[in-house]
Amino acid sequence: MNAMEPSVGAARQPAPLSTTTSSAPKHAAEAKEATVGSPDGARDTAAVVTLSETAQASLVTQTTTQTAGKKDFATVAKDARAAIDAKYAELAANGKPMDYMHATQESWDTVYGGLDRRALFAIASNSDGSFSKDEQDTAQSIMSQQQGRAMMTADPTGNDHAARFRAGVAFLEGVGDEEKGSANWAVQRAANQFGYEQSMRSSGREPDDLDSENPVVAMIKGAMDRLKDKSPESVATGGYVKDLKDMPLFRDGVPAVAASAGTPPQIRALDIRA
Repeated sequence: MNAMEPSVGAARQPAPLSTTTSSAPKHAAEAKEATVGSPDGARDTAAVVTLSETAQASLVTQTTTQTAGKKDFATVAKDARAAIDAKYAELAANGKPMDYMHATQESWDTVYGGLDRRALFAIASNSDGSFSKDEQDTAQSIMSQQQGRAMMTADPTGNDHAARFRAGVAFLEGVGDEEKGSANWAVQRAANQFGYEQSMRSSGREPDDLDSENPVVAMIKGAMDRLKDKSPESVATGGYVKDLKDMPLFRDGVPAVAASAGTPPQIRALDIRA
């Protein structure tokens, strides 16, 4: 299997979930570079939510400046709920209530532009059960956009896939601990490393060691390596992963992690499609 080929699912960023909007911002073209077909059971992508350049820059700054002494995650979720509600009220007071079916760029930027990565993940994962499906899908789409932008920045010409996937690995390593405990993170971390190694070897180069210490990532990456000569659908998924058992790779059950790898972290099933 050649990870350089655009059709190879494992070698590309999993597609961002759509919201139920019918009018996504027109400058979402960048997202299409990272979009793949949905797997069995995944929702079809109807639209991609993209924040304006200014709002995106704000999110990047907030993500990279997070330091020690962070809020506990329950507080992050509570604050995110309050922030969204306040922005809804602001839009309504200005005679422009939030309508996810016909949201404008101003609406997206107003409601989501001030949220950092942890807040977006709290929403996408519906961590406290207070977020609607529209809100979850929107937050996940923005998160996917962030990763996609980081990867494309490393490969602006589209000719160095290895650099793109390596940037994807680096981006994923920099997210919060809560996100790293999700099935989706583990799958993407493994898929980006797999894509990097395949791209390097296909161009006659030896890849650097990007192995993760996370035993679940190691398990998924090992499974991808063993299935690399089979169809792309057997290796990766095209949508958000709420549970490893949803992946064709593990359709018959999630393999046990080797005892030598230690106790695997708790992987929470993030149902943002319910």
